[in-house]
Amino acid sequence: MEQTSEINALIRFYLEAGVDETIGTEPVDRFKTVERAAVAPLQPPPRSPNTKQKTTQPVPVANLTEGIQSAVESAKHCKSIDQLLETIKGFEGCSLKKMATSTVFASGNPDSNLMIIDRPPSVDEDRSGIPFSGEAGVLLEKMLAAIGLDVNEVYRTSILPWRPPGGRLPTAEELALCLPFIERHIELAKPDFILLCGEAAAYLHRQQSGINKLRGRWTDYRRADGVSATLGIFHPAFLLDHPTSKKYAWSDLQSLKAAMEKVK
Repeated sequence: MEQTSEINALIRFYLEAGVDETIGTEPVDRFKTVERAAVAPLQPPPRSPNTKQKTTQPVPVANLTEGIQSAVESAKHCKSIDQLLETIKGFEGCSLKKMATSTVFASGNPDSNLMIIDRPPSVDEDRSGIPFSGEAGVLLEKMLAAIGLDVNEVYRTSILPWRPPGGRLPTAEELALCLPFIERHIELAKPDFILLCGEAAAYLHRQQSGINKLRGRWTDYRRADGVSATLGIFHPAFLLDHPTSKKYAWSDLQSLKAAMEKVK
């Protein structure tokens, strides 16, 4: 009984990690498999004389370029944040949506001059559909309160609307399909300041640098109708695992506070 419980626990671990197939202990020669298939192609089963043949219609598959163009056009035609949310929910061009539990969009005050962008959704965000859920959200609330900001008065959103399976990094193709939506989100919200948490800093600016190089640096993000000042910062979840890095986050928050006070 104990062994069965351990096996079940291991299977659950594999499923949460994104494992979706088993691999045997012996190596498989895929070239031989292809050769055998070429020599003896599969034949359709014989039809009964009284059975009508059913034709299978090919399923249209859009290529990546078409998918990205569809995302760009869909986002561009959104005239409000509510319309953008409905467009994202109806977008079928990214496979992440099919594997996610929830669409993670936004919370807080969309009229705030501060937008805080979360990294790709974690398990907590995927379950709730709300950015910065769980312990990371609690810490973010405390961080903002330390510089006199109410978490409910700022606008929080996610760099990606869907969680990559197993919490893996999103692929370049997935980023290309999803970034048009966050870019349009910024244009609709028009924040003066954007706080980029963790990987969101590199993804929004389409860079490959890690947050260690990007945190603490102010960068202009040019919208179609203006400029938002962006600042990279360690993600609250990272700070929970690395408490010694909180001193850097405090420095970044002080920089944000000073910049926001100048425009009051």
